[in-house]
Amino acid sequence: MMRVLKSALLPAALFLAFCCGAEPAPLKVSDGKLTAAGREIRLRGINWGWWHLEGTVYTEEHMRKQAEWGANVVRLAMTYTDIANKDGSWNTERFAEVDEVVRWAKRYEQYVILDMHVAKGGQNNAHYTDGGRNLLWQDVKLQELLCRQWAELARRYRAEPAVAAYEILNEPGTEPRDPSLVVALNRKVIRAIRQVDPEKIIVVSGDDWSNARSVVDEIRVDDPNILYTFHFYEGAFADSWLGNAGENGDFLSGSREWTEFKLPLEIPEGIRRISLLLRSADNSGSAWFDDITLTDETGKNIHGISFDGGPGAFKVERSPEACGAYDAGIGYAAPGSLRVSGSTGYNGWIGPKWDIVPGTYILSGRIRLENATGRTYLAAALFGPGSTKNDDELRRKLAVPAAFARKHGVPVWVGEFAVTRDSGSGDHQARATEQRIRLFEEYGFHWTYWNYRETTGPDTMALLAQKPDGSDYPVNVPLLKVLTEGWMRNHSDRNIHKEK
Repeated sequence: MMRVLKSALLPAALFLAFCCGAEPAPLKVSDGKLTAAGREIRLRGINWGWWHLEGTVYTEEHMRKQAEWGANVVRLAMTYTDIANKDGSWNTERFAEVDEVVRWAKRYEQYVILDMHVAKGGQNNAHYTDGGRNLLWQDVKLQELLCRQWAELARRYRAEPAVAAYEILNEPGTEPRDPSLVVALNRKVIRAIRQVDPEKIIVVSGDDWSNARSVVDEIRVDDPNILYTFHFYEGAFADSWLGNAGENGDFLSGSREWTEFKLPLEIPEGIRRISLLLRSADNSGSAWFDDITLTDETGKNIHGISFDGGPGAFKVERSPEACGAYDAGIGYAAPGSLRVSGSTGYNGWIGPKWDIVPGTYILSGRIRLENATGRTYLAAALFGPGSTKNDDELRRKLAVPAAFARKHGVPVWVGEFAVTRDSGSGDHQARATEQRIRLFEEYGFHWTYWNYRETTGPDTMALLAQKPDGSDYPVNVPLLKVLTEGWMRNHSDRNIHKEK
C-alpha cells in the first residue's frame, strides 16, 4: 500500500519543488474561462470543511501536503463567527486566523476561495447552520449584516491575489422553496462587494442546497467576474434516501376523534432502513398522532411506540419547527401525543431509522383531527446503500449546469462532491470518485473534493479523518491516489501553457 502511495506522490513532489515560492497570480474570468496572468487555469482542489467545528484542526502542514499532492485551491468553509462576534462586531483574533490560512496558501502557491458556510440566522434547515433556524431569507437585518461582512472581507482581501474568490453563501435552502429569494440576496451581496472590490471573482449558486438542478437562467448575474457553483452528491451515502412510501395514498382531513390509519408497506430489495413519517400537510387546523405500530405479514409486532412519556427520538420533519409540538394532555390510550398545527406545505414528525428487511408490512397508528385541512397520513422514508451510478446516469444529472455553461459562456465549479467510504464495498469510493472527476473534466468544470478533514470517523468522506483526541486516522490511500491523479492535471496544464 505504501508503495502505491509513494509512486502516486513522486510527480507531485516534483510539482511542489517547481511551484513553491511564487505567489499565485490574480484570477479573473475571460471569455467564459478562468485565467491567471493571461493563461487559462482550472481549479482542482479540496475543501477545508469543518474548520473550527467539532474540534477539527488544520495547520500549515495540511496546506503543504495538498500542494505536494498537486492541488491548487482550497475552499475555506467559514462560519460568520470566524470573522464576527455573536453581536455582529468584528472578531480581530478570528480574522487573524483567516489571514494565517491565506499566508499559508501564498507560501505554497495555492488559491483560497472564501466560503460563507454558515450565515448568522442560518441559510437552510440543517442544524450546523446556526441551529437550522433558516431565518436569513425573511430577516432584512440579517441580510444587511451578511452584506456588511462581505464588504469587510472584500476590503481586507481585495488586493490579495491568493484569495481567488468570494463565495456568497453555502447551500442556500429557502423554506418554503422560493428561488427568487436566493437570486435577490445574491444580487444584494454582489452590490455590497462591488462597492469595495470591483474585480474579484464572486461565486453564486441557486436554491435547494446548491444542487445541480439549481444552475438555471434565473441565477445568472450581469457581472463579468462570476463563477457559478453547484454541489454533487449523487449516490454518495451508505444510507441514501431512496424515496417515500405512502405520501401519495390515502389521507384524512376534517374533524374526527381518534381513528385508526393503516398503510400497507411493501419493502423491496435494496431498502435496509426506514423512518416513520407522521405527516400533516397544508393543515390550518390540528392533527394528533399516537400509538404507532409496525407489524409484519404474520401480524408480528416489529416496532411499537406511544408518546405517553414524550416525543422520544421523533422530531419535527422540517422548518418551521413551531408547527409541531408535544401535547402532554391529549392521547389515545393515555395522555401524550405528537401534534401538528398550521403547517404550510408538507411537514410533520419523523422518527429514528429502524432496520428492516424486504417483505410485506402494515404501518398503523391513531390520528385525531380538529378542523384539519390538507392531507394527514402515515408514511415511511426509505433508505438504502449508495448505488453505483453509470456514466449516463451522472451525465443526466450534470446536463443542467453543462447547458447553462454553454448557453451563457460562463465558468462552472463543482464546489463539493464526494461519496462516503462506507457507501459500497472494496474500492467503491475510489472508483466512484475517479468517475466523477473524469466527467467533471469532460464538461470543463472546476472542482474541489469534500472533505480534507473531519471528526466523524474514518468511514465517511474525509481524506485524512481526525480522531476525537486530535490525532489522525491513517490517510485514505485509495482515495488519495485518485485525487492525486486528478490534481496532477494542474501540473500537466501548466506545462502545456508554458509551451504555448
